[in-house]
Amino acid sequence: MATLVIGICLTTLAWIVAWGSFGIFSEHSFFPLWLGYILTANGLSEVIFKTSLLRLLRWSFLRLFAISIPLWWFFEGMNSIVENWHYHFIRPISPAHYFVEASIDFSTVVPAVLSASFLLTASLQRFASIWPKLCPDVSNNSLATAVLIGIGCYSALPLFPNETFPLVWIAPILILEPVAFSIRCPSLLRDVQTDGWTRLFAVMIATTVTGIFWEMWNYYSEQKWTYTIPYVGFWKVFEMPLLGYLGYPFFGIIVFSYAAIVLMVTANQDLLSLFYRVRR
Repeated sequence: MATLVIGICLTTLAWIVAWGSFGIFSEHSFFPLWLGYILTANGLSEVIFKTSLLRLLRWSFLRLFAISIPLWWFFEGMNSIVENWHYHFIRPISPAHYFVEASIDFSTVVPAVLSASFLLTASLQRFASIWPKLCPDVSNNSLATAVLIGIGCYSALPLFPNETFPLVWIAPILILEPVAFSIRCPSLLRDVQTDGWTRLFAVMIATTVTGIFWEMWNYYSEQKWTYTIPYVGFWKVFEMPLLGYLGYPFFGIIVFSYAAIVLMVTANQDLLSLFYRVRR
């Protein structure tokens, strides 16, 4: 209960500051706002299901913040090619200042997505029997083909950025999931094969919900980002074009696959098995 109360209070306070004119506090409200979201998601999970990702990982939960930083810097690199989003600062900042502040903010991405995904997985367990039972047939050839296609997608990005920008959110899946499957790391693809679609759907839906909060809290912030998306930059919901939200479910798979591989390789922790702990 304490985690939930702290999370709600921190989120509420940081939300007010983010949308208000509080000078330097508004400029640096992103991290506390999303830390509040992370604590709230884990607190709700604790209250409703008597467990949470934070409880199961304990101090290793801090690893999620650390591994989040290089992941989002990777997407910043991809954005330097497709130029789909742009940051607007209240005042000019030096490159070093930007790097440090951005890295701190980027650290919240993975724990936010995974905490929300854990909570939704627990909520959907009772409906597991109604999810599709189709199990994909996976062969070594299909896995290798997917990786080659993923690499090919990255080759196409600089050549046709306006036409291939959706591949930013698809190509990593074509590489990460086959690699995880092949080296026996936790894999959503293997999970679908063996136990159904519950966790995959939970990750995709939870990330979309998290994305809505990202865009909503960004909208009235003084320091924010905007989008320039070719062909589909219409019908905006907050700053994001409506069709742009279709990228969030795929981003959720990327986050889960990436985190699962890194946690297994660096700490011998099975992220997928933790999601099985929410069975009721």
